[in-house]
Amino acid sequence: MFRRFLSTFGKSSSVKTQSSPADLAQLQDAVVHSIVGDITDLHDGEWGAREWVHIAVNHEVLIEEGRRSSTQTAVLARIPGGELEDLSFRLGAGSKAKLLELRDAMSNDERTWTIVDLTIERNGHYAFNFSYEPPPRLNGNLLHSPLSGILDRYKTQNP
Repeated sequence: MFRRFLSTFGKSSSVKTQSSPADLAQLQDAVVHSIVGDITDLHDGEWGAREWVHIAVNHEVLIEEGRRSSTQTAVLARIPGGELEDLSFRLGAGSKAKLLELRDAMSNDERTWTIVDLTIERNGHYAFNFSYEPPPRLNGNLLHSPLSGILDRYKTQNP
């Protein structure tokens, strides 16, 4: 159901030689499928009859410091005939494990990503963007909210 639309792995040297592009694509597909399965576990309220349109995840991870992670999630959804809503959901343990599996497959002695931004569209297209910078929330900036305003940005880009 899901097709890889866009993947950003950073420089090609950031991928281990034993992980082929096909292996990484399969790992990405597994992450996407797992996260889509998580969206009905809302932080506030019940999923009900909503249909999702767009999913966004910002996940920070530091393995070196005791496997700490911080996740922000958003799903844009609507009850049929209703207005589009910005909802937050819980990223499940299985999805977090799949993200770590992808991270491990992409790491090498020089670089390992610390932040992944993932967007998933209802039509199956998805995009991973990886960062190797220090993760803001895990480094004390608890107000870092890259998904704030996602509904307005989505409406602007998808009139």
